[in-house]
Amino acid sequence: MVFIHGGGFSTGSSMTYEYYGVPLVAVGNIVLVTINYRLGALGFLDTGDDASTGNYGLLDQAMALQWVRNNIEAFGGDSSMVTIFGESAGAGSVDFHVVSKYSRNLFDQAITQSGTSVSPWAHRDFYEELKIQHAFQLGNVLGCDTMDTYQLVECLKQVDAKTLEETVIVNNLRMGPTIDGDFLQESPRKLTERGDFKHCPMMIGFNRDEGTLFLLFQLPNVFYSDDPPYVNKTLFDTMVHSSLSLTSGPVVPTLIEDATKQEYVDWSQADNETFDYFETFNPIYGDDAFSCPSIKTARAHAMFTSEPVYIYFMTIVPSVSVYGGNGMGPGWIGAAHAEELQFVFGYPFIPELQISHGIMTDEEARLSVKFMQYWTNFARTGDPSRWDAASSPGVGEWAWPAYTLPELQYKELSADMSVGQGLKADECAFWNDFKPQLESFLASMDQTELEWREEFSGWQNDLEEWRVSFSDYQQDPYCDG
Repeated sequence: MVFIHGGGFSTGSSMTYEYYGVPLVAVGNIVLVTINYRLGALGFLDTGDDASTGNYGLLDQAMALQWVRNNIEAFGGDSSMVTIFGESAGAGSVDFHVVSKYSRNLFDQAITQSGTSVSPWAHRDFYEELKIQHAFQLGNVLGCDTMDTYQLVECLKQVDAKTLEETVIVNNLRMGPTIDGDFLQESPRKLTERGDFKHCPMMIGFNRDEGTLFLLFQLPNVFYSDDPPYVNKTLFDTMVHSSLSLTSGPVVPTLIEDATKQEYVDWSQADNETFDYFETFNPIYGDDAFSCPSIKTARAHAMFTSEPVYIYFMTIVPSVSVYGGNGMGPGWIGAAHAEELQFVFGYPFIPELQISHGIMTDEEARLSVKFMQYWTNFARTGDPSRWDAASSPGVGEWAWPAYTLPELQYKELSADMSVGQGLKADECAFWNDFKPQLESFLASMDQTELEWREEFSGWQNDLEEWRVSFSDYQQDPYCDG
């Protein structure tokens, strides 16, 4: 098993006790490899030409996979049964290798945890327009004032690496996978939609409360609170716009925002001025950024391949969060982004984490063992429910049917490890089908017509307010003279 860490392609390292891996190896009798790769500008600066072609971080990962193919037998591993797995940007990386012709033959199975190559933060078409702009913006901030890409790169090479990376993060410059013509020849979305990817067994999953990640960083004043932040209508509207601008592009048409609200808002509460929109917003960002891209990838594999794909949905709320320290942390983020890591890597069995992370319960330790068994079962057999090739598919809490169409079965990682059907079918029909069609329609619409429609929509709202005011005026007992 080869693990690729997350961190938004800009931060992170596998050299931590969080990815120690000894419990996973002990439970599953597998060989574990964890890798590092270049991040930020060092890993993904793309100038649009040969000065800096980008995707160096993904090429680092591919080199590591080639090394595993060539050498893992010497460590007791099986070079013909390599499973790559990762979380968040690491999961996106895993799926980039699945769709890349450059590296898809360097492994045999894949697990993605909260991310795929079609996740909006992993790649969007408008990123190709931004990459050169952000490269020169980085240079401008660091005193490399030139419009020549080769001079820009030579100048940036003189900058201290830590300063370079901090500048990328502070200035919110997107440094991630791009279409370089070598590792990635076209949009991963197009490759996925036509089935042009490695046909192999896959596990794909995400957590119930992925959306609280956005709230965590947008509302830092409630980080250590036990109670969720109160989200009024004004804050809700602001966050919907902000989250869509991150995933869809800097300019978000009003119709896209309205369609999103139409899908998620409880309209029976729309006139309640004190209504708390916390639970309304949580799935909006979570579904857009994590859940529905995962479903899109799973559906593509179910449609185009004969290989099994398994979906998980984690709903367990840990007693201590991966976002805290010394057992302290936000008590409101639920089954949040990355929380499955503490179960997959066996945090309850890593003494070095007892203080820095916090002590987990005995029940959580038992659940962690089950997680590790599911993951390593898949690595050994291509089926998370089977211990070895001679075993029958699991039953009861070990049952985990493949995700197929139209059955749409999935595994809920919960206290009773139940099997469900049609996970987020309605929500993902919106994000994966309706919203792209609406975006395409708006893009094809004449700009004048679009502006007229939005002005007309505003005028209709004004007209309704006028009607109410006029009705009130007519009912005024002093208006008849």
